[in-house]
Amino acid sequence: MTNQAEKYHINIAGEFYVAAELQRRGVSAAVTYGNAKKADVIAFTSGGERAVVIEVKSTAQPKWIIGSYVPEEGKNPWVLVHVPSDATAPPSYYILTQSEIRAICVPISKAYTDKYKQKHGVDYGDKPGVVSLTKDQAKDHKDAWDKILKEIET
Repeated sequence: MTNQAEKYHINIAGEFYVAAELQRRGVSAAVTYGNAKKADVIAFTSGGERAVVIEVKSTAQPKWIIGSYVPEEGKNPWVLVHVPSDATAPPSYYILTQSEIRAICVPISKAYTDKYKQKHGVDYGDKPGVVSLTKDQAKDHKDAWDKILKEIET
């Protein structure tokens, strides 16, 4: 299997793992499909009166790629899924709000841009980059499913 195909399968598996974990906790959840989707998983109350859009990032590596920019402030939940290479090992889940991801990534991004300016003598500017988060940086949010459950119950 190619590297790109492997990443695709890990991403899809992560979305289904998240939906399954929510179902285990009594929350209805659906995986969305498509190339230009705005949500990976949608969790909702049994009556459908309240829904929460969940961003899912999955990896078999020790870090997740968050995107090209540090995300804006927000209460939207993100679930970072670590899918071990060993197919017999269970996945692990790290649940953070968008603001929590931002709080971790902003100082890292600032340190990078400061180092860039020191090395090159010019500001990095507003160029896209690669924002990532490691398992160690996310460890305090392991299995914090209550963040999603509270949003559903609100």
